Amino acid sequence: MSSELAMSTKARAMFGSRLQANEYETLIQKKSVPEVASYLKNETYFSKTLDGINEKAIHREQLESLLRMDIFHRLEKLERYGGIYAFVMRSEIRMILACVRYIVTNDEEIRSGIISDLPMFAQKYFSFDIKRLPEVTSFSELLDVLKGTAYEKIIFKYQSERLEEIDYIALEHDLELELYKDTIQLLDLTKKNEVNVALDQLIMSKAELINLSAIYRLKKYFKESSQTIEKFMLPYTCFFKKHELEDMIENCDADEVLERVAKKYHRYTHDLRFTSIEQYVQMIQFNMGHHMIEYYQDSHVVFLSYLLLAETEIQNLINIIEGIRYQIAPDRIRALLVY
Repeated sequence: MSSELAMSTKARAMFGSRLQANEYETLIQKKSVPEVASYLKNETYFSKTLDGINEKAIHREQLESLLRMDIFHRLEKLERYGGIYAFVMRSEIRMILACVRYIVTNDEEIRSGIISDLPMFAQKYFSFDIKRLPEVTSFSELLDVLKGTAYEKIIFKYQSERLEEIDYIALEHDLELELYKDTIQLLDLTKKNEVNVALDQLIMSKAELINLSAIYRLKKYFKESSQTIEKFMLPYTCFFKKHELEDMIENCDADEVLERVAKKYHRYTHDLRFTSIEQYVQMIQFNMGHHMIEYYQDSHVVFLSYLLLAETEIQNLINIIEGIRYQIAPDRIRALLVY
């Protein structure tokens, strides 16, 4: 068996062992984070990652960090370091944004979260020394940590002595844009064969769905102008043409946007019930990844699909943990899950 075929087979086997509906249902009925940890440790395939923990004393931040470590080690087993790079870059951006929030607010709870969330297990792949982040208290110190990285120019653009004037949403947008630029360059999607079309759809649909979600939210809940909405757009499309997105921004209300999304993504929206735009677009992405991991043979497509699906599973667990911590009703937690 070739290494490419072996990787695809291993990824499909890992996906096959994912949490099922009955296991999610059991989890959302738990009353505390230690109860969730105990169930994951003793009843699921997360047992190896959680082996040795004291589930009665574990904190939310520790459990979430261990779950993120689990997905990283699964990716390492698949030996796709390009994909690991994409995962690590998402982690880098998450940590940088948390650091910016701490600089702006001086909230010690955020700093505590940075410390507990440090992905030391992936340290060798990071483009900067993540151990220094918890000590950062200013933009100049953050720029020093990020010196020589792709993030330095972005952070420099947004630093300000008047912290209340920092445009956090625009900063997050620019960091997200950097992620897509690097991912596209990494996978080189210039050759339009069947495999690259599938890879293009997996990557670009995520960016496009971020745009569509933003259009829907800004129209539905904030009644924003077309000019304001355009500022939040990533410059990527997938199933929609650029002029179609522009037309939605200019001429559609929120319900019409939803109708067009359902029509354009019809293969992946069949029988989907709308609870929120965030859950809706996540279900579309999940269904796309599920389709591609099942029907495509190319190892790049299978790996990227698995990365998408595995990240969704971890996000489900984090939503459950957060929901239980804040005593959110099971029905509301259930509505957030994608599987």
